[in-house]
Amino acid sequence: MSGGVFSDRRKNLKGLRMQQQAETGDRLDKAPEVHASMAELAFGQIAAMLLAGQLRGGDLVQESRLAEHLGLSRTPVRDALGRLEGEGLLTRIGRLLIVRRVTIKEFVDLLHVRLLIEPEAAGLAAENLDQEQLARLKTLVLEMPDEVSHDQLWWVDDQIHLGIIGVLHNDFLAQLLRGMRRRTRLFEVAELPGRRTSGRQEHLVLVEALIARDAAKAKAAMLHHLETVRDNVIRQLRSL
Repeated sequence: MSGGVFSDRRKNLKGLRMQQQAETGDRLDKAPEVHASMAELAFGQIAAMLLAGQLRGGDLVQESRLAEHLGLSRTPVRDALGRLEGEGLLTRIGRLLIVRRVTIKEFVDLLHVRLLIEPEAAGLAAENLDQEQLARLKTLVLEMPDEVSHDQLWWVDDQIHLGIIGVLHNDFLAQLLRGMRRRTRLFEVAELPGRRTSGRQEHLVLVEALIARDAAKAKAAMLHHLETVRDNVIRQLRSL
């Protein structure tokens, strides 16, 4: 694994460690908070590696090597790996921890669940989303080229889908959707590498329905968008 990707993050970690050492008088009181922040940092970095395809389905995940690569102690890395295992991104075979391979059936099943949840969420959110936020989303969508990288597509997609869920103030639903989206992306990165069509028009129809506060159109637009994603992926897989 290359260390260049996380060089800036290592600098941040070094600064955090120096700050911790300078505050030894408060160490006992702040230890749980510091550990939690380091575990969260480890989780974010390892999840980013998974979703970028740096760790691929079937790869062996070694706690000690990851800790060395990230410049972290093994304890927060161990906690992060446990959390990723709980979210279904990692799995165990005996004593070995490996990156989970998301099957075609699981991918289709995930999209089916999203088809049940997200259109309804879009309809409920239509009257609550901030207009300035929607204007920014519309600008992001309009600026998308016809073909984009996985990272570009998923970043814009996250702004829209997670933004919709966020205004509902339902933590369970938000956590569920984030987990499903991570596993969907894990499949696409592994099985459909390369550039993707941006889906700009589908996103634009959805965002404009939200701007108009039209719940029925927002619901229909989200349904159409997810069905198109499913059908396009299946078509691409069949052509391989």
